[in-house]
Amino acid sequence: MNRFLASKFNQDVLWNVASLGFLALGGVIINAIILRIRGDVALGIFNQVYAVYIVLSQIGVGGLQHSVLKHISHHQDDLDRCADITTSALLLVAAITVPLGGLGLLLAGPLGDLMDSPGVADGLRLAIPGLLFFAMNKVLINTLNGLQRMRAYAVFRSLRFILIPAAVIGIVWADLSDASLALSLTIAELLLFVVLIVFVYTRLIPLKRITAARERFEEHISFGVRGVLSGILTELNTRVDVLMLGYFTTDANVGIYSFAAMLAEGVSQLPLAIRWNIDPIIGRHFAQGETHLISDTARHIRHTFYPVMGALGAAAVLAYPVFLWLWLPDDNITTSWAIFSIIMIGVIVNAGYRPFLGILMQGGRPGAHTVFITSLVLGDALLNLIFIPLLGIYGAAIVTMITYTGEAVGLMLFSRRLFQIRL
Repeated sequence: MNRFLASKFNQDVLWNVASLGFLALGGVIINAIILRIRGDVALGIFNQVYAVYIVLSQIGVGGLQHSVLKHISHHQDDLDRCADITTSALLLVAAITVPLGGLGLLLAGPLGDLMDSPGVADGLRLAIPGLLFFAMNKVLINTLNGLQRMRAYAVFRSLRFILIPAAVIGIVWADLSDASLALSLTIAELLLFVVLIVFVYTRLIPLKRITAARERFEEHISFGVRGVLSGILTELNTRVDVLMLGYFTTDANVGIYSFAAMLAEGVSQLPLAIRWNIDPIIGRHFAQGETHLISDTARHIRHTFYPVMGALGAAAVLAYPVFLWLWLPDDNITTSWAIFSIIMIGVIVNAGYRPFLGILMQGGRPGAHTVFITSLVLGDALLNLIFIPLLGIYGAAIVTMITYTGEAVGLMLFSRRLFQIRL
């Protein structure tokens, strides 16, 4: 254990695994509180709002979070340049997100009509002001990642999923409407932004005027334009099932499905704890022409991580009905055990490759990353269009399992073709 903890990489991974614990617990608390106290309709409204909110936030950040991570990881030792990279990205994000928020407010009503849910429309109007802070927080958090400040990265990622449940509890206690639960998203992002920006500019990088501003803006815009669609589609890929269920079925069915899908997605985040630590290392290997080391790392992670995820996935499937019995005794909700089990198959298959989800971005190929994610989303949407009308929420679960598996296959193919790297 002492030898394991002597490695900074292993310490950073443990911090991010702990962060995932907070993320997972926060997600469970949010969904469990809403479901237990307000019911499956309220949960369906909240998760549909959250799905639209996350997609809009990716438009607002404009792919610039990936540009920040890539450029800072390539210039970690030049803090003045890192400050310019961060500040210029924040200015661009604000320029994109403010008008986007106005457009989102105008579209809230039509989106609610599309989902046949007035609650979704009201919830969107309360959540959309948080888009600006969410997008800027993405930039600041990726600054931490690029500088390999992984402990701070883990803490601030966790903080979001402490603030949202706290806000949800306050809204429930105040006995506000079901749609008002979406206000928790705005409250959490605003508070997170305040603490993040103070920390980044007082502890890590200098607060100063941007030098070579035109050059910084141009490199962000060039990278962001090529990568923005992938960011939007990455988030859409995890929300397609919820949005399409909202269109084809009811708020109640969305609530039943989304609870199980949320827990399975929580388990799928564990490989991302490895990714958050690997992304800046991959960037450095690309910058130094040491791509063979990426293949060595991938092989090591697969051999050690698959047994861990296999055991964890099996334990989660076995424990799930007990959790339902303790927290959610409603007979309608227990059907989510089957949904959870189906999705977990794809999560486990994907686990050995998901840590390298950022390889195309770090390798300077955001366009290829966009093509990769686009193919996943289109396949996901097409399969949901076929399976949901036939099998309902079970069809959505089967498609999600297939999509997780397809992500692993796509990463292998793109990495080998573009970089001659065997994952």
